[in-house]
Amino acid sequence: MLFSEKKYYCSGTQIYVRILQVTDASERYVGWLNNPKVNQYLETRHATVSDIKTYIAEKIASPDCLFFGIFTQDTHEHIGNVKLEPIDWHTKKATLGILIGETDYWGKGIATEVIALVTDFAFTELGLSEVQLGVITENKAALRVYEKCGYTVFKIDANALVHGSKKYDQVWMHCLSKNNLSIT
Repeated sequence: MLFSEKKYYCSGTQIYVRILQVTDASERYVGWLNNPKVNQYLETRHATVSDIKTYIAEKIASPDCLFFGIFTQDTHEHIGNVKLEPIDWHTKKATLGILIGETDYWGKGIATEVIALVTDFAFTELGLSEVQLGVITENKAALRVYEKCGYTVFKIDANALVHGSKKYDQVWMHCLSKNNLSIT
């Protein structure tokens, strides 16, 4: 069964997340990916609606990906995305990625709420034992959010990422399920 056929949904106080659909591709979404302020720490620097539709369809079809849209509780506005990919069902581990595309929602606790919700969902609903993520060292706001959500550093790769002509260190963080007492 494809994930799109399942009713994956998480709700918080400010936002809810649900599986993203191809129909969620929009000019507004494209605007996030094409905005230098938003894509500063992303690999994607330019996209079209067609690109996004193809990307969403690929994520829906993937057995090792859950790709959620982030929506506001009050207006149901699509303000970003969060994904678990890849999900390794054998080792019960997944990698988390998040983008708050609407800059008006930065600094309002949205990312903290989303990460806490999706991490809990990964543990309680999917039965995973570890969620990890990679973040560029210069993204100090993201590092603070991840730490607030219980993520800890387990590895730093020096000069692992190149943006433009500059090399950056990548910090790898993880959060272990409370049912998983082992350290990796």
